[in-house]
Amino acid sequence: MLNDFLISFKVKNAYTVNQIIYSLQRIPLLGKIISNEAYKMADFKIISMIITIIYQIIKIFGFKLLYILVFLIIPLNIYRSYNQELFIHIYLFLALIGCFSNTEIFNPTKDKYYMIVLMKMNAKNHTLSNFIYFLGSIFVGQITAMFLLVNNIVSWYNIILLATLTIFLKLIAINFYFYRMKKSHKVINENKPSSWSLYFGLMIGGLALAYGLPYFNITINLPIFYIFTFIVIILGLFSIKTIFNYDKYTWLYKKLLNKDNVFAVSKDNTQLIATNIQKQISVDKNITSDKNGFAFFHDLFVKRHRKILIDHAKKTTVVILIVSLVIIFLSLINQQVKTGVNSFTLLFLPYMLFLMYFINTGKNITNAMFMNCDHSMLVYRFYRQSNTILALFKERLKTIIVINLLPTVTLAVSLCVLLLVSGGTDNYLNYLIIFFSILAMSIFFSVHNLIIYYLLQPYNVGMEMKSATYNIVSFITYWLCYYISQMQVSTLVFGSLMILFAIVYSFISLFLVYKYAPRTFRLR
Repeated sequence: MLNDFLISFKVKNAYTVNQIIYSLQRIPLLGKIISNEAYKMADFKIISMIITIIYQIIKIFGFKLLYILVFLIIPLNIYRSYNQELFIHIYLFLALIGCFSNTEIFNPTKDKYYMIVLMKMNAKNHTLSNFIYFLGSIFVGQITAMFLLVNNIVSWYNIILLATLTIFLKLIAINFYFYRMKKSHKVINENKPSSWSLYFGLMIGGLALAYGLPYFNITINLPIFYIFTFIVIILGLFSIKTIFNYDKYTWLYKKLLNKDNVFAVSKDNTQLIATNIQKQISVDKNITSDKNGFAFFHDLFVKRHRKILIDHAKKTTVVILIVSLVIIFLSLINQQVKTGVNSFTLLFLPYMLFLMYFINTGKNITNAMFMNCDHSMLVYRFYRQSNTILALFKERLKTIIVINLLPTVTLAVSLCVLLLVSGGTDNYLNYLIIFFSILAMSIFFSVHNLIIYYLLQPYNVGMEMKSATYNIVSFITYWLCYYISQMQVSTLVFGSLMILFAIVYSFISLFLVYKYAPRTFRLR
């Protein structure tokens, strides 16, 4: 079994090398230096091995530290209660959610596909060897994270019990999935639940119990925790036998490891994507436009694809409204919340830039544009000429900005209302700055998502995202927004700079698209 694990680790390292080299070859300038001979170089294998080991260390320890910090320590700070029972209460419900959503065995991954399907490795040996490593990494990572972060809150023996409980809950969850498969004759895929509504309902219910009950001073006490842990360990011991004696792993992965499950998009399911998209497109023959040229072309596209384009914006707007109303209500009944909200709106406007990175729908819209329009139109030369590209770029930019106005204006108005309700400000110019700076952030991201789409066009003919440069630019954008969000700058200064930057960036984008897009905006 150890030999199976080592072989799978070597194979994973090999295709990691290939992915790194392939990505580097797709980066402008650098790609011309790296030839296909790089695939044979031992140095890349050593570098990849080091990267893989570093990633595993971060995965085992770094992610667990972040998990404990975000989902447990921050809530303790919010409740201003650092007692052991509150920590254990939240941890238990989060562990119950995680045990069913992250089992490893029912997660169809590429390395499993390569090893079991392509290389015909024994399914049971590969599964159990990697599963043992999975459980061991969770146990070591959780114990280390808790000893480093909460050893002054939770006793050492309870830390060990919590980590042990996490392992045995996963064993029970897997046993439960085996039972479900036996009764329903359907393969479980943890990434594609049979009922998304039930899945999200259970997740929201678990989070509500974890964080909501302590608000009413209801937590699981230590005696109940010990009894629950004892029952879970007993059931988990029986589950171990079932997992190691299960004799249908080959059948399980034959059903689970198909290309639609393993790969996000493949040539085999391109037709399925197109069929699903067609259901959302209006086929009303009466749809027309009074515009001319490419404005007419784009207007028809927007009207026929309205559902696809604005669906995400509508959902985001609803979420913003709900969250804003809750915060307004809490500000009216709690003086501490009121003071915090006032301070946030006046000093933490840069944080809104990070939030707008996620709220902006530009990336979803450009995806729809490629899938439903550019994928077919880019085969024509006239569609890639400078004047055509610039004319269509302007029309699309207007559309993206208008679509994003729905959640953006909602957020801007909500922040202004929150500032007013929480005590207001002596400088009434702050209300205008907040409103227009949020609009400027939205315009910036609308322009940014569209321009990197035109300059880096990340999709290939199979509708797969294959541009390493696009991913690098997106990654840099994310971290810049995160870095800026940590700054504590006055609303007046940051808002004014943001408005000015959005205007300048918009004009620069027009020049860049006209100059370079004819060479970059093409099918891969």
